[in-house]
Amino acid sequence: MAVRSRLAFVVAFLALLVAGAAHAGPDFRFEGVHRIVTVADVHGGYDEFVSILREAAIIDAGLHWRAGDTQFVSLGDLLDRGPDSRKVLDLVMRLEGEAAAAGGAVHVVLGNHEVMNIVGDLRYVSAAEYTAFAGKEDEALREQAWLRLREQEPQAVRADFDALEPAGYYARTAAFSATGKYGSWLLAKPFLIVINDTAFVHGGLPALVAADGLDETNRSLHAELDAYLQAAPEVRDAQQPDLFTSKSPTWYRGQALCYPYTEAENLDAALAALGVSRVIVGHTPTATRRVQSRFDGRVLLLDTGMLRTFYQGSPAALVFENGRWSVAYADRPGERMQPEVAPRAVGARPAGLDDDALEQWLGQAEVVEMEDLDTGVTHPRRVTLRKGGVELRAVFKDLSVDTDELGRSPAIATSDRFEYELAAYKLDRLLDLNMVPVTVARTIGKHRGILQFWIDGAVNVRRMLERKLEPAGDCAAGPQYNLMNVFDVLIDNTDRTQENALFTKDWTLVLIDHTRAFRTDMNSPHLLYRGDLTVPPALARRLATLNRGQLQAALGPYLKKRQIDALLKRRDLLLKGNYAGRRSADRGRQ
Repeated sequence: MAVRSRLAFVVAFLALLVAGAAHAGPDFRFEGVHRIVTVADVHGGYDEFVSILREAAIIDAGLHWRAGDTQFVSLGDLLDRGPDSRKVLDLVMRLEGEAAAAGGAVHVVLGNHEVMNIVGDLRYVSAAEYTAFAGKEDEALREQAWLRLREQEPQAVRADFDALEPAGYYARTAAFSATGKYGSWLLAKPFLIVINDTAFVHGGLPALVAADGLDETNRSLHAELDAYLQAAPEVRDAQQPDLFTSKSPTWYRGQALCYPYTEAENLDAALAALGVSRVIVGHTPTATRRVQSRFDGRVLLLDTGMLRTFYQGSPAALVFENGRWSVAYADRPGERMQPEVAPRAVGARPAGLDDDALEQWLGQAEVVEMEDLDTGVTHPRRVTLRKGGVELRAVFKDLSVDTDELGRSPAIATSDRFEYELAAYKLDRLLDLNMVPVTVARTIGKHRGILQFWIDGAVNVRRMLERKLEPAGDCAAGPQYNLMNVFDVLIDNTDRTQENALFTKDWTLVLIDHTRAFRTDMNSPHLLYRGDLTVPPALARRLATLNRGQLQAALGPYLKKRQIDALLKRRDLLLKGNYAGRRSADRGRQ
């Protein structure tokens, strides 16, 4: 621990070498640019970086600028994790000068890893990166530091010191200080820029951007960074500026990961504040390792895991030319493609198996094991299935207790129909809600029922409360609970319990068990989450488009006409706000 304390002190001391580094000029907006090339998250992958620069016609065979008046944008995270961050930075810095001389430009937007290195957070620096800075001067600094440490802490062990402060440590730390070659260069870079009608940012556009706009966002974040660097170490340890949290555009993942209906309002406000049509982000590797679009193309996800040794991805660039955007991949030379629409995938599963593919898989996979689940009155069974070298689990339900045609059976309050699981899934897909796992009709043996994808590693709300766990993901829990409430009111779900609301490993809320839904009364059901029910504007617009023909086509095989009629009436009440002020039951959590 003593050596670690010394490490923190040295990092803080070097980071305090602030000499009024010049920030990016007043221009964060660039208009009339006819060609743009942007990449994300190089992470020290020099060879991969060079390959995509060549494919996008940014550099020639000699690694010099050949792109004329093109404007090139790095979305940050040029460094860390990979072995060649220094080579990457040196190349970008040289290209910056060459581009300017040719009438073009190189823009580097700060990512969280640039900021981390500037302030001395070196958790992701690879051993090879330290080695790149090793030399006589560094060795002399290390020996001096070791002798000072021995004077202060005679019990210090040299092997521990060498492990924490390896050869190259001091030279690299100095280079990334506020007066160092790389630190001073990075301190002059923006957090967010706009070119033409597109915003470029590392992580995403949090509420800060919607509130402050382009210039003030850059100004305020740079002010936070300066204040942090100039603060005394003991003061700094007690600080938690927004810059280092998901409130900052360097860390925010809302547009990459959160449910569209919980994020759309913030996205719309941020795009409006910036006066742009779309935003391009990095920071969050896509599941397919291909460039993806979300929110009807207003968000483009560019982190394709370029550093192959760590992310097993492929270098990619977004290219704007001839008035349109396209994607260049280093492994598809000469081709230009369109971003993939981010596939629906409720719950983690093997890469490439989105929900459409999972539907087919669950319908065809071999049943290799079944076990009873000691839960509920529907006697569900957990099924292990195998196909194509992939093994997954699902829940099988086959109980279907019907009611009389008028819905007046004494058993209506306890009736259960597996068909309603299919109706809930189909409606979820019709609304693009993305909260209900894949559910398919399947006959196993002589039993007709449904299979619903089992999400491994999920924790239900009851166990979460028992373990005193708080959701800690990139997407706030409150808006997700609200979506659950809206869905439960829409389908008149009378049986939402703490056991059938699940959080995945990344704290995304998933909804299961809808066998007691789709009643025909207009009463608001008891809701699990305590809070006022609000219908997000984007979801309200989607609900307004529902018509009887759509619902009959999607839900007709599973619901009676009167159930669809009731659903439409509840939809109308939701849109009129008749449910908005109702409080939920006290079964749930605040």
